[in-house]
Amino acid sequence: MTVQTEAPVVIAIDGSTHSARTIDWGVDEAARRGAPVVLVQTYQDPAERAWGWVPPPTGDPGGLAEAKAYLDTQEDLVRRRHPGVAVTARLVHGAAVPSLRDESARAQLLVVGAGGRGDGHRIGSVAAHLAAHGRCPVAVVKPVPHLPWSEDDEDVLAPGARPVVVGVDGSRASVQAAYLAAEAAAARGVVLELVHARPTPALPYGPRGAPALAELDETDPAHVAARRVAEALCDAYPRLGVRTTLVDDDPAHALTEASGRAQLLVVGSRGTGAFRGMLLGAVSGHVVRTAACTVIVVHGSPDE
Repeated sequence: MTVQTEAPVVIAIDGSTHSARTIDWGVDEAARRGAPVVLVQTYQDPAERAWGWVPPPTGDPGGLAEAKAYLDTQEDLVRRRHPGVAVTARLVHGAAVPSLRDESARAQLLVVGAGGRGDGHRIGSVAAHLAAHGRCPVAVVKPVPHLPWSEDDEDVLAPGARPVVVGVDGSRASVQAAYLAAEAAAARGVVLELVHARPTPALPYGPRGAPALAELDETDPAHVAARRVAEALCDAYPRLGVRTTLVDDDPAHALTEASGRAQLLVVGSRGTGAFRGMLLGAVSGHVVRTAACTVIVVHGSPDE
């Protein structure tokens, strides 16, 4: 996967306490990609003014001047902290979701804050809609999780050393996600972990389900598909460490669990429902809502 540096990384900001984290993550990602940054803040007039029910009052009760000042301040901060990154800022009039979706059509990555209730997992409606409807890959930036640290615990890694995790299921969307994840892992100098989860249904009679993935021979289709993706990524990124995790579990649960040990989780989405190609699939939708780390959603075709 070759990143198109001409297209910008668009970072949506809203003045919330989480916006600083969103900006930092997005600018760091743009720097890794060699891409310019566009800071975008949406502004919508109060309903009374938008619909012309009352004459526009004097002053600025809608906060337009405040929004412009905030955006200018953030642009100046990014310029001073990241002099090597080209940055512009844009105040867009309109509702957040459709406005930012339009912005994503011209971006290589749309970065949004998780929003929500601030518990580090659940996300707000704007982030959820953009993850589902974005016209480019969408990064939903989560707060930095609290990571317990013990010198005796070899399984606990510093945040920067944690792997990039990607879910693979053989679909075109998951392969696209795997290449984006490989690019991210290589840029960060960390291991890429491919997670393939196979739900094992309980049978009404006899042994429960199919043999565990770990017990299957290497000719099993799940092993073959995962191995082919891993081999292709190793060929494309010779210095990248790649490991494969095969589990019998619900895919959404397996990826959410994996997010607890990752610094970034990448998922592909084929979409479901009446708006073909527009809605998140069940797995990716669940992961975006519940993952403990930042998630990038890569959209694919629902017919794959």
